[in-house]
Amino acid sequence: MAKSSPKLMSFQIAAAIYNDPLIKKIIHTGDFYRQSIIALHGWTGDEGSMEPITKAIRVPNTRWILPQAPYPLEQKGFSWFSGSGESGWKFQKSFNLLDKIIEREREQGTGTERIFLLGFSQGATLAMIYTASRKFSLGGIISIAGFIRNVGKFRKKATKANNKTPILLIHGTKDQIIPVEESYKTHDLYQNLGFPSELHVFNTEHKIPLKATNLIRNFILNRL
Repeated sequence: MAKSSPKLMSFQIAAAIYNDPLIKKIIHTGDFYRQSIIALHGWTGDEGSMEPITKAIRVPNTRWILPQAPYPLEQKGFSWFSGSGESGWKFQKSFNLLDKIIEREREQGTGTERIFLLGFSQGATLAMIYTASRKFSLGGIISIAGFIRNVGKFRKKATKANNKTPILLIHGTKDQIIPVEESYKTHDLYQNLGFPSELHVFNTEHKIPLKATNLIRNFILNRL
């Protein structure tokens, strides 16, 4: 039986489904979908940054949703956070966007247990703090080269309502932008809060490790 190739929706269709211009790409891997993966790009990225991983992981019958972060940067690209450590970080627009996507998926029949957040770098940070602040659990969080900004606030937000979300942490030992120690600390934090968390490190720099694709695919499929 021939495999169906991924189907990329046009920007106009994607934006219309979610009624939001920041939803620029939706990719279907199959004629129908059983689960949804929201892929969150890193700092200075855009909706196209995460498209290669949709092809590399090869999760069948999946809707991939690739939003663009709401805060434009002066040099290039976009950010999920606006501000600084001194002035404070703003990210409500990012939270609102994820709320809208997840609510729309639920309206179309996809339960939260079949919705996954996959983020790289700053996108991973957003995925983790967003999930800890919501009163529901998701199918899983895949954090690649991520970190948690404010551990104290994170601890206060995490509850029994969201700590059923499985966590997969991936990091490169040669990462000089976000040190691998950040994921070790995050893993310990998750375990202390009762989240099912696992950490895998790879001999790579600040990027998505190619050798992690099977790990990510199995993490998702084993939870369906």
